[in-house]
Amino acid sequence: MHRNIRHAVASALAAVLLSTSAGARAERPSSARDRLVAQAHTAVDEGRLADARDLWMALWKLERSQVAACNIGALSFRIGEMPAAVRWLSLCKEIMRAPKTPAERALYESRLVDLARARQLAGELRILAPAGATVTIDGAPAEVEGDKPVPVEPGRRVVRAALDGKTASAEVDVPRGELREVRLTFPPPPEAPRAARPGPALPPPARPKPKPSSAVVIGGFGLSATFAALGGVMLVGAEKREEAVLASARAAGPNGCFRLRWPMCQQAASAHGDMRTFRQVGVAGLITGGAVLAATLGYTFYPRGQAEVRVSSEGFTFAGVF
Repeated sequence: MHRNIRHAVASALAAVLLSTSAGARAERPSSARDRLVAQAHTAVDEGRLADARDLWMALWKLERSQVAACNIGALSFRIGEMPAAVRWLSLCKEIMRAPKTPAERALYESRLVDLARARQLAGELRILAPAGATVTIDGAPAEVEGDKPVPVEPGRRVVRAALDGKTASAEVDVPRGELREVRLTFPPPPEAPRAARPGPALPPPARPKPKPSSAVVIGGFGLSATFAALGGVMLVGAEKREEAVLASARAAGPNGCFRLRWPMCQQAASAHGDMRTFRQVGVAGLITGGAVLAATLGYTFYPRGQAEVRVSSEGFTFAGVF
């Protein structure tokens, strides 16, 4: 049955839009219109509302009349497609002429009642998108005319706009019987990097101060301790030699070493010389150890500086960090 209806629709349209071959006359548009209207009324009488709507859609393509728009809207409402009912009944309301007879007034009011009921069962979106953008709702093309609401099924809808490779999308929950507004804007193009303005020359970063060498520090402390130990040993030896001098002098008798040829006096003189040598070496060792210790401590804890030599058009420049 559906195949016969589609065949009839195609035949009617072909009779209007195409010419027949040799000697045949084209069927007049009024004949095609009358045929489609008759078939649509028959489909309604038989309860085939979807087929009847298809026939009225074919008639709408043939002639954009208020009768076709109103019947498409009314049939869409009867088969439960509320967004389509709102769209076609709104168009029917716009193009329907003012009723003149009671029958026309009753039909007009019936269409308005159907439109009000359909809007209560559907949702609407007012889509504000850039001019020229292609708009889709859940991936299906949407006809957006200015800020005119677009009827949709209630629920969560994804609205997307595309233009010149740029896209913008938004998700919106559309309650039943309510209107929601969606504003789609494309992100601004990335700004070109600005050229850096020459600013005041910054001083070169300070070089890190060198750390003291652990080998030098350990060696310094070791050498200082060695000299100090040597000095202490030599001073102890000097005291021993001094005791030997005194012992030899006492052994020479009450007159002391009056005669240097005496053996004990020669021993006293030798011990005295050793004492002076030991003492001098011991003192020198202590002084040297102290000097090495002071140098090592200075090397370890005193801030060291760095000297730089810079060459410029004005000559040589010396810079130091202390």
